[in-house]
Amino acid sequence: MQPRTPLVLCVLLSQVLPLLTSADDLDCTPGFQQKVFHIHQPSEFVEDQAILNLNFSDCKGNDRLHYEVSNPYFRVNNEGGLVAVRNITTVGKTLFIHARTRHAEDMAELVILGGKDIQGSLQDIFKFARTSPVPRQRRSIVVSPILIPENQRQPFPRDVGKSLSAATHPCCPSACF
Repeated sequence: MQPRTPLVLCVLLSQVLPLLTSADDLDCTPGFQQKVFHIHQPSEFVEDQAILNLNFSDCKGNDRLHYEVSNPYFRVNNEGGLVAVRNITTVGKTLFIHARTRHAEDMAELVILGGKDIQGSLQDIFKFARTSPVPRQRRSIVVSPILIPENQRQPFPRDVGKSLSAATHPCCPSACF
C-alpha cells in the first residue's frame, strides 16, 4: 500500500458514511401516501365532521404544512382530516386537495361516487359561450414604431411608445373590427 492510500480511504469513508446513516430518508416518499380517494355521496356533509384522513409527508417533519381545497366549503384541519366548513348537500363529483411545505408539495383527488354536477360547472360555462347570441368582435390596436437606442442614461424606466385603440385613433375614426 502506498502512503497516500489510507488518506484516500479516509476521504471516501467520510463521504459514504453520511449516506449510510440517512438510509431512513430513502424509504420516505414526499407527498400524499395515497393520491386518489373514493367516497360515496352522503345525504349531507356535516360541518366539522371528518370525511377522510389525509396522510402527507415531506420527509422532513412537515414544517409549515399548508393545505388548499378546490371547493371553498371544505378545509383540512390540524390533524389532517378533510371537513366541511358548513352543512352542505351537493359539492360535485371531484375535489382536489393541494398540500405544500418548504420541501415538498403534492395534490390528491377525492372522487365522490354518486355526486352530481353542480350548476355553473366549467362545461356549462363553455357551452353557454358557444351558443351565446352576442357575436364576437375583434379589437384592433394601433402601435407607433418603437425605437430604443442602446446605452441610454438614467432615469429608468422610460416610456418607449404608445398604444391607441383603432376606434379612437385620429386616422381611423370609423375603424370598427
